[in-house]
Amino acid sequence: MTSSGTVKLRKIFDMLDKCLPGHTKVEKTHHWWITSDDKIYTSFPSGEHGKKNPEIEKGHIRHMVRFFEIEDCAKGELEILR
Repeated sequence: MTSSGTVKLRKIFDMLDKCLPGHTKVEKTHHWWITSDDKIYTSFPSGEHGKKNPEIEKGHIRHMVRFFEIEDCAKGELEILR
């Protein structure tokens, strides 16, 4: 497993659609707030300003995936997490 790398935001949101059904996303100034059931993850970066589909670093993805306890599903959807 590589310790660094990036993934396009759209791919991450596609993974969330499959692995975290019923979640909601709200874009704030510098972060996305992702909500599922009674959990709210408030520190997922929105990426470089002005980009429509920015690259997000692997560490941010891994932290969010662990927070929502969806590691197994996420590894199946995003190769960078394997």
